[in-house]
Amino acid sequence: MLSSTILSSMYCFSSAARHLSFTKAAEELHLTQSAVSHRIKKLEEQLGFKLFLRFNRRLQLTEQGQGLLAVLESSLGDLDSAIRDLRQQEFTSTLSIAVPHSFARCWLAERLGDLHSQYPKLTLQVRAQSRSTDFQHEKVDVAVYYDLPERHNLHEVEMFDEYLVPVCTAEYADRHQLWRNPDGLQDCLLLHDETAWQGTGFYTEWVYWARDAKLTHLDVERGYVFNRADLAYRAAMSGQGVAMGRWHMVAPQLAAGNLVVPFDAFVRAAQRYQIVCHPDRREVPAIKAMFDWLSGHAADSLAQRQAQREALRFDSTE
Repeated sequence: MLSSTILSSMYCFSSAARHLSFTKAAEELHLTQSAVSHRIKKLEEQLGFKLFLRFNRRLQLTEQGQGLLAVLESSLGDLDSAIRDLRQQEFTSTLSIAVPHSFARCWLAERLGDLHSQYPKLTLQVRAQSRSTDFQHEKVDVAVYYDLPERHNLHEVEMFDEYLVPVCTAEYADRHQLWRNPDGLQDCLLLHDETAWQGTGFYTEWVYWARDAKLTHLDVERGYVFNRADLAYRAAMSGQGVAMGRWHMVAPQLAAGNLVVPFDAFVRAAQRYQIVCHPDRREVPAIKAMFDWLSGHAADSLAQRQAQREALRFDSTE
C-alpha cells in the first residue's frame, strides 16, 4: 500500500508534469517553488527512479515519468470525482470553529476557498477570540489554540511550532540601521501584542524573545501595545516601528515585500498551534474532516516557511 506521503506527492508530480514547470505547479498548489522541487525529489527517492530530466530553463519527463503521468491522470481524475460526490452528499450541515484573531486574519482567511471547493455544502462559522473555548457550553465544534501543549483535557492535534522574530519595513530598517544589527532596536518603537497567549502580560513576547536570543541588555518593555497581534503587524507595515512577528503569521507579508526580517534572530516559541475539540466528538465526520483539512494545510505551510527562511537575506534590498 502506498504511504500517505507518496500519495500527496503524486498530486504535486501530476501538476508539475502537466505544466512541465515547478514554478507553475507551485502557483497551482499554493506552494513555493522550493517546496514543489523538494517533494518531487523526495518522491523520486521513494520510487527509485527519476521522473524528470532537469535542464537550465525547462523540464522533460523521463519515460517512467510519462508512464506514471498517464496512470495518474486517469486514476486521480476518477478519485477526485468520487471524493467530491461523497463529500457533497455527507457535509450539508454547519460547523463552527473558534480561532485566535491573528490566526484568522493572517493564516486561515486566505485558505478558505480551498475548504469551500472540497466541501461546497458545508456552512462554516468562524469565531475569532483570544480565550479558550468552553466546549461544554459554547456552540463550537473545533478550535485552534496558540498555547502550551497538552493542558486542556481535549482531543488535540499539533499543527506547527511557532518562531518569533522582529519584523519591520525595509525603509524602517534602513532608517534605523537595523540590518544585521539587533542592538539597533534600542532606538526603535517596539510594537506589542497585549496578550500573546492566554494569561500573559503586555511585553511577554518581546521579553521571551530577548532572553532566548541572548539580548537581555536591550530594554524591550516599552513601546505601543495592541490587543491583537495583526494590528501590531499592520502598524509595522505602515513603517511605524518593529513588531514581534510570529513566523507563520507574518510570512505572507514577508513574501510580498511588505515586511522584512532585518537580522537572523529566530527564537522558537514555547507555544504552538493546536487543533482541538471535545474528546467525545472527535469521530464526528465533519469534525474529522476539518482536522484533516487544517493538518494538510499546516504541513504545506511548514514546507513553505522552511523554504522561505532558507532564502532570507539580512541586508538592504536597495
